Amino acid sequence: MGVLTDYFRAPSAAAVQEQLTLNEGGPLLTSDPSTTVYDGVEAKWIDTSVVLGKLIGFIRDEPWHPHIVDDHLIWPEGGEQDTSHEGPWVTILDNETRDTLAAVPADRVPSLAVQWSAIEELQPNTDPQYFAELITELSALATRAQATGDSLFCWMSL
Repeated sequence: MGVLTDYFRAPSAAAVQEQLTLNEGGPLLTSDPSTTVYDGVEAKWIDTSVVLGKLIGFIRDEPWHPHIVDDHLIWPEGGEQDTSHEGPWVTILDNETRDTLAAVPADRVPSLAVQWSAIEELQPNTDPQYFAELITELSALATRAQATGDSLFCWMSL
């Protein structure tokens, strides 16, 4: 079973928490544009710490480490202590991660996609074209977030 993840931009953690309360923690991105709350990207299997972290390492030309993406849980309150909770969770990503994604040059996307699609955590989902499109979408989302002063968030559930 894979982790469902959506990356989105929002003005603040408080705004996201308010929407999650109204939405009972449900996804903030949907296939129906009339019910989608935030601008975002669906990114199944792309957890923040490891899989996104490895992409960030490739972009920065530095080795992956557990805190390369500095994210903090904002939903549910006290969720760190509830080991039986299977989601959803929402984290806010650090602005350095947002800015790294926003700065990806288009000419690096194909080589980054090949590197990223080869990581162990994504096997057997190894289509570089899919990952090139995802990198492009995440970069565009991060660019829009950066332009408006928004933060990036990740909604995830098992």
